[in-house]
Amino acid sequence: MLQLVDEGAFALDDEAGPIVGDVTVRQLLNHTSGLPNFDDDLVALFEPYRKNPAHRSELGPRERLALALERRWPVPGLARQYVPADNSMFPGPGPGPVDMTELDLPFNWAGAGSSPRAGISRASLDALLGGELLPDDLRAEMLRTVPSDWDESDGYGLGIGEVTSLMGTAASPCGAAWGHLGLGGHTTIALASERGDRQVAVMVNGYVLSGESWEALGAVVWGCYCAEA
Repeated sequence: MLQLVDEGAFALDDEAGPIVGDVTVRQLLNHTSGLPNFDDDLVALFEPYRKNPAHRSELGPRERLALALERRWPVPGLARQYVPADNSMFPGPGPGPVDMTELDLPFNWAGAGSSPRAGISRASLDALLGGELLPDDLRAEMLRTVPSDWDESDGYGLGIGEVTSLMGTAASPCGAAWGHLGLGGHTTIALASERGDRQVAVMVNGYVLSGESWEALGAVVWGCYCAEA
């Protein structure tokens, strides 16, 4: 492979497509691609060979790659989403937590069904509210709100909410923030000041349902957000 790099056939940081996208040649060679094994059940994998040492697998390289891609987890470092096995909405088959990361709800296509890093959420709000992504006139339109009819926010702008309390329970001691609450396997709160100079992003596994839980979460969120106000 390195000889081919030396000959100019490709570069180490080229994408390894059309074999597999979003992975570079370098990542394949140094085992940092994030691709899982195509089969982790080694007992079952070797069973045919124990019965017949002359056994030949019916899976070719592309079939094995397809199986690995079917099992591929999100980009490393992104938050995985869990709920307790005894939750009423998605009860699990066993005592362990239920992994909700791959849940494909019908509204996710328009509702940003994603598993972000907290840092990415904060950086996005910083760029959006700080004026990096929009000219002033469109930024003003984005922040022009209409009243909200549920507890997530006080008002809705264009794709963003104005928030003075968490689900109408834990009030901000330093005024309104802008952003969103996300629910689905875990609870995500990503908020920023109107100019984007202060941000907070908090992720909690499971659904936060009780008022007591929102009060406790609010102490964390507003404690961080208002600390520099």
